Amino acid sequence: MAAEREEGHRPPPPEAYPWLVYSDGKDQIFCSISNTKETYVRTIPELQNKTCLASTTGHGWCLYSYSSTPPDWCLLCLWNPVTLEKITLPPLNLKAQYIKNCILSSSPTEPDCMVILFVSEPPLIIYCGNIIDGEWLKSSYLEELNQSLHKAGKNKLQNYSNERILDPVCCNGNLYGVTSFGNMIVQIHIIQPNSLKISPIVNVPFAHVPQYSDVWLTLVMESCGELFCFNIMVTDSSGRYITAIVIYKLDFDKLVWLKVESAKDRAFFLSFNFDNQSYNGFSCPSATEIEGNCVYFTLADGHKKLYSYNIEEGNLSVSSPFPNLPTRKSSPIWVMPADLRLSSTMKEAKHGINMEEQGSGKVQEKVNDLEDVEEANETKAHLPYVPLDMVKLIAKRLILVDYLHFRATCKMFHSVAPQIQWRIATPRLENPSLSPWLVLFGKESVYSFIDPNHGDKYLINLPQVLKEGSIIRSSKDGWLLVTVRMATFFSNPFTQALLPLADRSFYIRNPCMGFSSTPDSSDPGNEDWDEWEFEYTNFSFDCNSPVFYKGAFYYLGKEGNLGILKLNDEEHSFKVLTKPKPPCNGNFQKFLVECNGELLSIFVAPFGKWVRVFKLNESKMT
Repeated sequence: MAAEREEGHRPPPPEAYPWLVYSDGKDQIFCSISNTKETYVRTIPELQNKTCLASTTGHGWCLYSYSSTPPDWCLLCLWNPVTLEKITLPPLNLKAQYIKNCILSSSPTEPDCMVILFVSEPPLIIYCGNIIDGEWLKSSYLEELNQSLHKAGKNKLQNYSNERILDPVCCNGNLYGVTSFGNMIVQIHIIQPNSLKISPIVNVPFAHVPQYSDVWLTLVMESCGELFCFNIMVTDSSGRYITAIVIYKLDFDKLVWLKVESAKDRAFFLSFNFDNQSYNGFSCPSATEIEGNCVYFTLADGHKKLYSYNIEEGNLSVSSPFPNLPTRKSSPIWVMPADLRLSSTMKEAKHGINMEEQGSGKVQEKVNDLEDVEEANETKAHLPYVPLDMVKLIAKRLILVDYLHFRATCKMFHSVAPQIQWRIATPRLENPSLSPWLVLFGKESVYSFIDPNHGDKYLINLPQVLKEGSIIRSSKDGWLLVTVRMATFFSNPFTQALLPLADRSFYIRNPCMGFSSTPDSSDPGNEDWDEWEFEYTNFSFDCNSPVFYKGAFYYLGKEGNLGILKLNDEEHSFKVLTKPKPPCNGNFQKFLVECNGELLSIFVAPFGKWVRVFKLNESKMT
């Protein structure tokens, strides 16, 4: 049926990944997640003037609603994006806006398929066992749910207008629900028409919340016969600025949650429908076109971009905007054929890792296209004569990943490019385009270094004392200032130097820390911490590092104003400047840096939507 249609009236062919679909009421725009510049505009007759209520109902079908007469009635249909089959469901005396989710017990083409709707106003589970000519059966569940929660020692839930109370998930033929505020998973038993039994199963896990974050949403989904729980961290209640995603898997035998550190065989897709405040998700096998070990989603404040969260590394990245999207801000939907979902037999991911031992530490580099090493070693025979001095000059101007490849090419290149002595000195390759590297503590007890110019990544083993709970507070000339609970260290990841400072007897909730010079270039001073209290108003420290500038520490506050800390032998002072006025107002990321003897303040909108840089004019203090 799909192949017989004109191209403009049918979806693009199925791929090894789901499509992200936007709609403006008339046209549907299918976006590729493997190439954000690739979009397909379609006008599909079955979707004209229809609203998608649930895009991941299971078995490759989507639930749509459309207007009816009288207006209080809801007309619903199921649509298959691959076969283009459409099944019209019995009319329902309910407004479509109150339907928050839908579950299918099996494929709609099977005779025993049951459609189960979760409704918010009033709290109902509505189901239909004969989707062709049957009728809808309604069951109120709030009282039964509260009795179940009371037995488990939980507070009762209130019926707020049009609020989600129970989010469903189906796993191994059983129907489960996650209570609002994500505190309990319950199992739902449909005993007989108009009768439900709800029994508590297990508490929902809550991860440790990073600084300046909160748990905005707890979402549970099924993947390959297992239940996964997602703790989604945000900086504010709007859900626009996601900072981290922590994932757990339920051990059904022990009824305990296990933290997921890696999931290289699959990719997760989260669906946030901000139009009707419903959320769900699904997974599919990793493929060449999509990276496994990632969570993909869109956001309300950036719905024209695709975000991905790397589970193993704990970092968030954003794509360039999709072209040709409608101007109306509506939530997109994921469309995925049923045969793309993970089967019970898992595929094992294969990853090539090249490791070069340097001293006592290991430098690991991800490899994409290193094919035949023996053939590469014969490169010398095919090269014209190149003077050794020129080869040495080339080696000195390579970035690190190319330098490692260069040494492995042939014996001549290996002889003129010395092995990097990580424990002796920081590597200084003489490439004029070198920029600072981004460093973070990875999840595998390593430093992760990212070259922002080329995207290459390098891993160096962490010292044992820094392997759990470490936070980088500041950096300068290859040295890091790191805290581990009440302890503080100077760490040089290249030389493996680790210098402990005196333990702090005081606790700082969100310390704003910096240092004036590297520990190997100055007198360490006092061995203990000195503490002073300053009285100041109209200044709040932000989670950024101060800059040591002209003998004092400069701080950029939450409001964008400047504070100066002077530490002298005779007197210490902290002064909040009335000038310059904050150059940029709002809840943005803020940074203060010194560049060529001048102070720059940098303001970054969420996910780099814009970046604004201001230079301090000290003569006019503007």
